[in-house]
Amino acid sequence: MSFIYNLYSSKEFGFTKSFHIKCEIPPHKFRLIMSEFRRNGEENTEAFVKYMSENFPDSFQLFEYDDVLQYDADQENSAILANLLTNGKEDFHDLL
Repeated sequence: MSFIYNLYSSKEFGFTKSFHIKCEIPPHKFRLIMSEFRRNGEENTEAFVKYMSENFPDSFQLFEYDDVLQYDADQENSAILANLLTNGKEDFHDLL
């Protein structure tokens, strides 16, 4: 199962860059890794993204924002289609 995370690099008054990550690391583990990273004195979002890509190369994927929106839309469309197909089968069986 894949998860999508949105991280933002910020300066004092606003965001400077956004990172959209898809990986197989569940949210509780992702937060734990990020907390450990920060506990070790690192506050740089870019450094965290680099760390994740180096330590989890098989499941880590960095997306552009448009790719994330398309991925989410594809997932939602798949769920809608599956629901329609399931309901359609039930309706068909009711007709028999």
